[in-house]
Amino acid sequence: MPPQLFAMIRAEVHAVFGRWSGRGALAVALIVGLLAVGGLEAASRAADSVEANGSPAASLLTVDWSTCVAWALQARNFFVLPLLLVLAGASSLSGELKENTLREVLVRPVPRWSVIFAKVCALSLLSLSTLLLTSTSAVAGGFIMFATEESITGQLQGFALSWLSDIGLITMTLLVASFSRSVGGVVVGLALYLMVDWLLGALLGFIGKLGVEWAPVVQDFLPGTALQAWADWDAGFEPKRVGALVVWTLLTWVLATVRVNRMDVP
Repeated sequence: MPPQLFAMIRAEVHAVFGRWSGRGALAVALIVGLLAVGGLEAASRAADSVEANGSPAASLLTVDWSTCVAWALQARNFFVLPLLLVLAGASSLSGELKENTLREVLVRPVPRWSVIFAKVCALSLLSLSTLLLTSTSAVAGGFIMFATEESITGQLQGFALSWLSDIGLITMTLLVASFSRSVGGVVVGLALYLMVDWLLGALLGFIGKLGVEWAPVVQDFLPGTALQAWADWDAGFEPKRVGALVVWTLLTWVLATVRVNRMDVP
């Protein structure tokens, strides 16, 4: 282990949290947790109003601590925060390539694997911070505002597994970013990649409904499906998806490291 590794990690943490994408991710994470509490409270009042008018639809809404945390989990993982993490990862590599600041790191007498390692550590810390902000605000707000009879163990496990999903998304982003000098190009490239992955998953799902036994197995191991492993919190986690997520995270991490190792420094 290079003696400069911890200093590199500290420098990356400072850079990641200092960019607008990092600060924006933290702000959005807190807002999401608070909105889950406020949204459920508003929905509860609306349901009470509807019920007062004699409509049975209000009974379909469950208003408790557990639902509040579940809303926060689902909202946190819906588009905006994952996009901000992608932007943070793209800025960490593609942005530095474009600005030629990465060259200053790559020419130092340190192994290049440590460069990617430091970036993954810093971005993972950003992800963990956003998860803690969202979960803490939702748990605390839900505890104060709603009934607490229902357990939130599954939701908390979902937040924990979301960290692994985020790390997988981060390593995929860094792999794509190692081939581009444009942050926008990384976002577009990763979006196209996941879109193709989704279409392939839909095709495999259709084939599986026709009775082809291997199709669902392959579908569970697709990168996009693996990244959604956190979404099984309410039905019990699927070991195959979690295993696939670990495999894809390690594979993309290794490939990103290999790519940086072979990168020419002008």
